[in-house]
Amino acid sequence: MQIKPIITYSGSCPLFRSLESQILNAIPLDTCEWRRTFQRPTKHVRLEAQTQQFNVAALEKYKQGDWSILEHPILHIFVTECNDVDTYKATIREEIDTWLKLLTSYGISDWMILLVETLDMRKTKNFMPRTTVLDKIRLDFGSKNDDRCISVLNPAKFEQKSTESFRCLVQRIRFLMLASYNRNIVKYEELIRSKREKRNHDGWDFRQYFFMQEDLALIFEKLELPTEALIQYDELDAMFSQYVTHTGLNEKQPWPSHFRRPLDAFHGICLSRPDRFEMRTKIRDEGVSLLEFRNYLFERQAYLLLTCNDIPEIAKRLLSFLFSTLREVEFIKLECQEGALCCWEFVCALEVLQLCEQAMEPNEVTCFQHCAPIWNLAKDKLYELGKLCGLLPGCTPSSEQLHIVVQLSSGIGDAPPEQQQFLQATPQLRERSPNRKPKKSAAEQLKEALGSNQAFQKLYLELAELAISTYKHVARLRSARLVGLDLGNFYCALNEPHKAVGFFTDLLRELKAENWHMLSSQTLLELANCYRKMGDSLAYTKTCSSISCCMELETLVRTFYFDEFLKSLKTLKTTLSAQPSMENANFCVLEDHFRIMDIEVLNKTPIIQDDHIVVQLKVESLYPRGIVAENIKLCYELQAAPLELAMENVSLTTTAQPVSVKVKESTSRLKVSLQLVYKQDNRLHSASVACDMPKSKQPVRRTSSTKRKLSPSVQADFTNFVQAENIALQPGINFIELRAKATRVGSWQFKQLCVSMSSLEFLSEQLPFAPPSFEISTKPASASLEFKTLIAGIVQPISLNVSGGSFIFPPDAKISLRCSKNLRIRQALPLDTANANDDSSFESLLQVPLQNFKSFEERSIPLEVLTDMPGRKVSKHHEHHIALSCPWSRTELTIPVEFQPAMEATCRLHTCGTQKFLQVIMKGLDAHLLLQQAKVKCDVPGVQLLDLNPATQQPIEIYKSLTVTYLYEIQVEPLKTEHELPIVKVHFVIKYATLTQPEVWRTYGCAFDLVDYTTLFKLQAQLEPNELCRLRTVCNMNLKITKVHENPYTDLMYEVLNDQNLWAVCGRSAGVVSMKDVDSHSISLDVMPLSTGFLPMPSIRLSKYTAGGKSKTDAHSKVHPFPPGQVYNSTKSMQIHVIASVAGDQ
Repeated sequence: MQIKPIITYSGSCPLFRSLESQILNAIPLDTCEWRRTFQRPTKHVRLEAQTQQFNVAALEKYKQGDWSILEHPILHIFVTECNDVDTYKATIREEIDTWLKLLTSYGISDWMILLVETLDMRKTKNFMPRTTVLDKIRLDFGSKNDDRCISVLNPAKFEQKSTESFRCLVQRIRFLMLASYNRNIVKYEELIRSKREKRNHDGWDFRQYFFMQEDLALIFEKLELPTEALIQYDELDAMFSQYVTHTGLNEKQPWPSHFRRPLDAFHGICLSRPDRFEMRTKIRDEGVSLLEFRNYLFERQAYLLLTCNDIPEIAKRLLSFLFSTLREVEFIKLECQEGALCCWEFVCALEVLQLCEQAMEPNEVTCFQHCAPIWNLAKDKLYELGKLCGLLPGCTPSSEQLHIVVQLSSGIGDAPPEQQQFLQATPQLRERSPNRKPKKSAAEQLKEALGSNQAFQKLYLELAELAISTYKHVARLRSARLVGLDLGNFYCALNEPHKAVGFFTDLLRELKAENWHMLSSQTLLELANCYRKMGDSLAYTKTCSSISCCMELETLVRTFYFDEFLKSLKTLKTTLSAQPSMENANFCVLEDHFRIMDIEVLNKTPIIQDDHIVVQLKVESLYPRGIVAENIKLCYELQAAPLELAMENVSLTTTAQPVSVKVKESTSRLKVSLQLVYKQDNRLHSASVACDMPKSKQPVRRTSSTKRKLSPSVQADFTNFVQAENIALQPGINFIELRAKATRVGSWQFKQLCVSMSSLEFLSEQLPFAPPSFEISTKPASASLEFKTLIAGIVQPISLNVSGGSFIFPPDAKISLRCSKNLRIRQALPLDTANANDDSSFESLLQVPLQNFKSFEERSIPLEVLTDMPGRKVSKHHEHHIALSCPWSRTELTIPVEFQPAMEATCRLHTCGTQKFLQVIMKGLDAHLLLQQAKVKCDVPGVQLLDLNPATQQPIEIYKSLTVTYLYEIQVEPLKTEHELPIVKVHFVIKYATLTQPEVWRTYGCAFDLVDYTTLFKLQAQLEPNELCRLRTVCNMNLKITKVHENPYTDLMYEVLNDQNLWAVCGRSAGVVSMKDVDSHSISLDVMPLSTGFLPMPSIRLSKYTAGGKSKTDAHSKVHPFPPGQVYNSTKSMQIHVIASVAGDQ
């Protein structure tokens, strides 16, 4: 069918025919911009055209309103070759005028006058005419439409020069054609609208209206507007459906009789038909059946959708097309062969699927979403045909059924010869591999499937597998499982239960996940039948157990399968031993057979290590009768750190009362935050509320893998568990007491329950509530000493703190405390006790009994320690240690103990001439004491100490920062020189007591070593004048050094150490003198006072001098000071009165 716009020509017809081929070939070479009316979008279209001689008959139909836009001329052209103005005025003008009046009388305004020039005016040398024929034509007929009057050079005579004018002609024709289409489409739409409004009038014919509106759709299709063409077909589809469903094609109108033909032929749609408009001609001439008309309408819609590259829409529309057509057939009550509609649906479905299969990409989910139900529909219709024709497994077709097959095969029809024209318009279709054989058409596949049982089974299995895989691909798992149910039943009919088991198992998993209990029970019955046929005793036993616990089934059915379960359970051990590769085959889901109601820990907290854990389990048995469980185990695991963080808001209390779980409301709140978006000028642009959902760190997995499993895949760690053995479980609620020994320490939580029956183990997937937690503790026993600052020399209190922990103490338990040297200890005694003031009760080893000491008891035992006061001043604290031997440990615990002295004693040696005095200074540190009976003793012969203190001493109180001084004179016999007694040991002893116990006196003693106690030299200094010493007046100071005892020091160095603010030494302030062979030496120095008043004498220091240069090692002179007791300065405390000078200087 040729669909091209018609252009008529008048005037010089032979001339136009000479230009016709060039014009028609040039029009489609380029696109033209089409500016449509009613603000529709502009579009670039490519036009084609056909020409015919002007005929008034077509205009008559247009005037009467019975015209078709396909047959109506789109443009009228008048062609003339007149180049002479006179000739134009004589004949041509009248012809054009008559032609235009005729067009105007029919309301036609789409015309064009074409002047073909054969005379080149530029070669005319004689004269140039004032006006040309074109000017006259435009003046006469184109005053308002001068663009419709065009001249062109004849291409036959001026081939090179006519190119530009010919191109302008073609462009003008394209423009006028589109302008004509704008007007004609609007008029034609108004005509269609008026026809549609008369649809209820007598004599109205739907077929006439159908062709009228389809002509508009074909024009839109030709103008490359497939979407608008599709709208026209959709309107026709809706109108026809409305007629059929509302009126049922009653006999009031004559046109419905064309569609009431019996369905002798039920060809399906054919999307590869060579002649797309073959059915259109048949509809117009002969009339077609309802199915044929519907097929044609859907094929046209599919072609337009394919042109728009919207193949998913074809698949989407197919099901509604099939169902609406079947409903129309039912309303009209058309007679058809049994199974004819199933064949028609199957062919239609397979035809669309083959088209989608060629065009789809694997990642195109949209098209697969619509194809999945079509595969399922094709599978169901094929099954219905197989049931009708006796092709199901286990059936043999009868003669009557074979006759039905022949009738259906003849009604299906034959496939079209080639798939050419339809595929040319679909460049998006993928090319087939050259090595792959092309698929058979839908009709051929159906005929082949109806021809034999094997072909039917093969095609059915293929369709079912394709439906399942497509449903899974688009994540419609529930639909895939339902198709799997049909496929499983088909395999059971084929006596291949091992293939059906997988589909039944997948469906059972889906039904259980969505709590379809009744459907899952029916599926379990199918599974049990499969396992029984397969001879799989283990799976049959597990399935029988699950069926007996289905509360939705009748009691007789449950009891029957319970007996089957017990029978098969007895022979299960040998079956499992014959299948060593099935490691987890004996695991069953506990929730299908029992319900865990409550778990309660009966122990009082805390649970001690090596004690027994007692747990009460409340479980409901779903079996119809009682059964014995050989072992019931409830494992528990350590609570991990992430779990503790996650359960911060969950309070779990495990006591002797039932478990109570309290969840705070904050755990269910979403993390909602306000988001404000501002513009560049800081004005609010938008406000929204966002919810930050945490990202899952788990790996991506299929949806079906996260649903409930039929067999537990993970068994928890049963290293730690509580158990009970040989427990009879009755139908309903059962209370079971589980026990175990608490061996490991930590915070535990129950994880999984396991019920063992013969070789089967029923494992719980997860506990139905937050499991209670409990604590197993093994708090170690400990012992420590608690004390504050300890003071040596007096009784100090300390505490022995004993914490029992989880240790079980024997009746005669003791703790031994062993002290270091000079440290003694005893248990604390009250002050009114007889031995409270007796130091003999202190011992270096103490045994402390722990009578009636219980676990987790804490006891503080008061003790007292005493250590001797150090005899000399120490820079650090006095350190001791106490070793503890505890009954719960084999190793001693050593605790360091530091003591601070209560007081300290120091001594100083003083000289007065040749007399020596010993000063003992007692300084209080950290205690408040009483002192008395200070004594000094020297055991060196020839040395006597004379006590210069008062004879009767009262107790002296001493405390921190207070000093008490005792003075003694040292008398050494003259014959005992210092060389004979280089060191004199002196012992100082004093008694002390505390204010709290003044009656208890303890002794403190210390020893002093006296060295360099002999006076060797005596210094004397005298200032002259002594009485009239004036300020800033030089005075003479005489220094005299006298040897008192013989000594080896001959060279002495003296130094005047004056205060620079008081005295100034004039001259040398130091010097060296030799005392060899002399007893004394005098030195005269000049000094000057710098201040008035009583000034101390300048200080003089005498040192040992060793001259250098006597040996290579001693190259430099050395000065060594004398100890304080060997040099006596008799003028050390003398003062000089300095008066002001005569001039009044201060």
